[in-house]
Amino acid sequence: MDLAQQIYDYYLENTNTLSSDKTFHFATRMAAWRNEPAAFDLLRSLRSTIINPDQSLQQILQAIIDTPQTGRRNAHEQRQPFFAKYPKLYGAHSALFRVRHMEAVYGVDARQALYDCLPRETLLQLRDDLLQDEQALRVLSTFAINYCYLLTRVVERDEGTIDITRFLDVAKGYDLTDKTDIQLFIYLYTHCIIGESNFYTREIPPANKEIYVTMLKELEQIIMKNLPLINLDNKLEFLVCARICNYDSPLFAPIHAEAAGSVSAEGMFIIDIHNTNVQSDRNDFVKSEHRNALYIMSTSEYQPHSTLVV
Repeated sequence: MDLAQQIYDYYLENTNTLSSDKTFHFATRMAAWRNEPAAFDLLRSLRSTIINPDQSLQQILQAIIDTPQTGRRNAHEQRQPFFAKYPKLYGAHSALFRVRHMEAVYGVDARQALYDCLPRETLLQLRDDLLQDEQALRVLSTFAINYCYLLTRVVERDEGTIDITRFLDVAKGYDLTDKTDIQLFIYLYTHCIIGESNFYTREIPPANKEIYVTMLKELEQIIMKNLPLINLDNKLEFLVCARICNYDSPLFAPIHAEAAGSVSAEGMFIIDIHNTNVQSDRNDFVKSEHRNALYIMSTSEYQPHSTLVV
């Protein structure tokens, strides 16, 4: 049995030790990428955690919007001034994900409930402000990109508006001698591609694919030059995006070799140990879920599936 299947089986056997959000993350990825029946069973069991039957859609989304930021994240100190500059971003970002999940997994359209919490004009203005703020895009990276794609592609059903070439210009401002900037650069481009795929559930529109391949080629060069400086999660996310764009990179072999040499002594899952930017605080079974889902996905061709449960 190959390593990816062993890891999949191990996570499936131990979902009782994962939080509901980690289980949902794993299940949506395995449903979208591999069309796994067991993943759909998990998603059915998690419905009430995504759509609380005792609350209205508006109440669910308002509570998410009102939840303050806690904990630390990548580039925490650099990002905090931009979260302060755009105080609605964190809550709106989380709410957009919930709207997406409600529809993509459970077939519930919560867009109007979102607009009842945050007016459409407010959401669109925040997107437009972010798209004009190169430094915010550069530093917020994942958060800003997710926000723009979720609002535009998922909520607004808008296949245009976002000038994707804008992100190519934004990326030119990174200091590629700095490992944090390299990390943010990788997140910027990979989340453009992931956002365009609506989180692994659709093909990349042909009109946009060339730009995304250009992004992958830029990332490929940076990762090749800095392989020991880049954490395994970043490298696996690159491979997943290469799969999405059907881009055959020479980086598959060394990154998969690193993953194969990173199996935890605590169980059949991979941890981050063989680079100088390891995420040592994310090396237990629960916190490694994201990394292991990426690894599993990176080992097979991209064939997106609907995650709608019936």
